[in-house]
Amino acid sequence: MKITPAWDFSTLAVGQIEAEDTPFNWFPGVLSANAQNSLTQDGVQFPLLVQAVQDSRYLLVDGFKRFFWLTSATEFSAQKELTTQFPCLVIPESVSISDIAKIRLQTLPTVESNFSGVQLSGVLKLFLENGYSKEEIAVQVLPRFGQKSSVKLVRQLLDLHQMLLLQNQQFQLPDSIMRLGCEDILPLLKFSQKEISSVVALVERMEVSGKKWRNLLQVLDEVSRLRETSASEILALPEIQKILMDSNLQGPVRYRLLKQLLDSWRYPELSDLRQKFKQGRKRLKLAPRMTLESDQFFENDDLTLTLKIRSFEELRKHLKYLGSGATELTTENTEELWNDLFAVLQED
Repeated sequence: MKITPAWDFSTLAVGQIEAEDTPFNWFPGVLSANAQNSLTQDGVQFPLLVQAVQDSRYLLVDGFKRFFWLTSATEFSAQKELTTQFPCLVIPESVSISDIAKIRLQTLPTVESNFSGVQLSGVLKLFLENGYSKEEIAVQVLPRFGQKSSVKLVRQLLDLHQMLLLQNQQFQLPDSIMRLGCEDILPLLKFSQKEISSVVALVERMEVSGKKWRNLLQVLDEVSRLRETSASEILALPEIQKILMDSNLQGPVRYRLLKQLLDSWRYPELSDLRQKFKQGRKRLKLAPRMTLESDQFFENDDLTLTLKIRSFEELRKHLKYLGSGATELTTENTEELWNDLFAVLQED
């Protein structure tokens, strides 16, 4: 019968607890305001989880945010480090790292699923290095992080970890990329190791995530392949640098301009049709509160005309305007402009 070593409860001084050089601070972050208030008013109510190591030292396993918040105060002196004590649940030194990692899994919040993809990839690497197979990681580890049980996903995250580890040896990864979840970080695998620094820099400049971010990387990759050049060279083009480096642009505007530019390179014919339609619509000089739209991809010849009205009289004016056009246009000119616009829709 396997004998499980007994755990002890102990009160430890701050100086005895090793919180920096530990493999278990998986998701560094800031302690919530509610937790800060609770610690201020009531102190540490739940013990930290530590493992005994050599020379009366203890490796912190769980409780990092509370520990760092309590010991980061400016008045926390070297003397306090020796005297301030924490209640701790102590795991024996004989317990293996792989077993500690399993215990650490159980301490994760069950209500949270948006874990950092970069940090999660590091956690999977820890399990792999301590005897877990990719299949075991897929079944036992991924679901704890709100991810589907997938060996393919494990491989992708491990590849990502290796790629970003090499990148981090050259340049520190920005906080913006550390905040991306799994779904947003995996598209980086589309790019080579030589390209990744430029793409990582793009994350910081764009300030977007989710579907917008994934779509942006998708079209960047497609433009790169279409032009048979690297993503780094694409991002270094003057047209793109002008958008990225303009400090006056807000995040949403920067994203829209960059996406439009990449789309125009990826789909030149579609971009040309959109530009022709936009110019033709402008020449019509439609009245205020009138809008005219085509199918986004020009897959049919229909136009959608929207009239906003507040009265029958405004409706009458709209209909009259559509019949005769703007005052500076003749009826014949108006009809010709409409026909030109429909001709754009019927181009092959």
